Amino acid sequence: MSLATTVTTAAPRRASTTACAPRRRVLAPITLALLATCSGHSVARDGATAPGQRVTVKVPDQFRHPGIFATQARLDTFKAAANSSNPSVMKTGYGAVTADSRSEYSYQHHALVDVEVVGGAIGPEEARYKNDAMAAYLNALRWVKTGNNQHRDRSVMILNDWARTFRSFSVASGTDSAQTQLEAAWMLPVWVSAAEIIRRYSNGLAGWSQTDINTFNGFIDRQYSYAEKARTRVNNWAVSAALAMMAAGVYQDNKSRYAAGLQRMTEMIPLSVFASGEVNELKARDCTHPQYNLEGLSQGAEMATIQGDTSIWLYQPQGETKPRVAKGLEYMANSLRLGQGVRDCRGATMEAGYMDIAVNGYMNRGVPIPNFQTLSKERRPDKGSMQFLGWTTATHGRDDY
Repeated sequence: MSLATTVTTAAPRRASTTACAPRRRVLAPITLALLATCSGHSVARDGATAPGQRVTVKVPDQFRHPGIFATQARLDTFKAAANSSNPSVMKTGYGAVTADSRSEYSYQHHALVDVEVVGGAIGPEEARYKNDAMAAYLNALRWVKTGNNQHRDRSVMILNDWARTFRSFSVASGTDSAQTQLEAAWMLPVWVSAAEIIRRYSNGLAGWSQTDINTFNGFIDRQYSYAEKARTRVNNWAVSAALAMMAAGVYQDNKSRYAAGLQRMTEMIPLSVFASGEVNELKARDCTHPQYNLEGLSQGAEMATIQGDTSIWLYQPQGETKPRVAKGLEYMANSLRLGQGVRDCRGATMEAGYMDIAVNGYMNRGVPIPNFQTLSKERRPDKGSMQFLGWTTATHGRDDY
């Protein structure tokens, strides 16, 4: 089925879609302001909003489930590859899942009423919150692969206990109160990814009760109330907030939340990746924070694509020859591999959570990103992160490059 036409006013055009995967979802338009410029290196300070054009962002008439970062078909492909006797990149990626102790059904979680966060570090309560989120996802993934209900039960217990217990975030002495916004934005998509598998895989095979699902929605709402506030930044915080808003929208079938997140994600593309391909925060900060921009954009693009919209992958201002996110991936790859650009990042870590999603996304669109592909092939399998959902080699790895 075809998509509704995007209505724009002097806004960036999309790249040609002749090489795109088939489109299957009918989208309903919601017009929102696009408050971002589309060129140059001029980036507003944190908290500022740059003037720009109006565009139309779209949400599906019905959300596709499972539909955060992995569809039913992708989870089935992952399961088949991981269980096959034949070697594959996905199977190698699954090895990174099983090597993580948080994937064991014997993992011991502990839900907290309040999570104290520490700026520039990870305190013990914050570590518990993050590790338990990752454990819920990893056990859900291992349940899909093995059918072992002990993994399902561990994931469900983690989801239920946190949903019934958690009420708030607080900050350690000396930490800016806004740090709670970023921590919630980082983890909300992880919690939702675990819950989406438990709730939706194979038409609810896990048997998660509606009462528990309802309680978990409250857990998402409480995190959302913190995460969405980070959207006003003009750096990686806003990208993470947008991703969290989109994820909550898909999981909860909430069109307003999804649309607001997609709007902010679209606004942030030209503010995160400049026309040259340089990634925001690479020159001013370090080799890590610019990757947070690319992780959030890539995961947001994958989520939108599952819902029938390739606009994030294909965002391409008039006169440019390559989609903006693709340019950013190539620029970052050259910094990490070759030390080129505004900062030499040779020896730095390739952050988890985007390598195989991005390669797969652009190979499916027919957009070449050879330097990023080479980097990903050198650094895979993708493992875990304390900021974004990782292990993308297990779910999105491919053998044809």
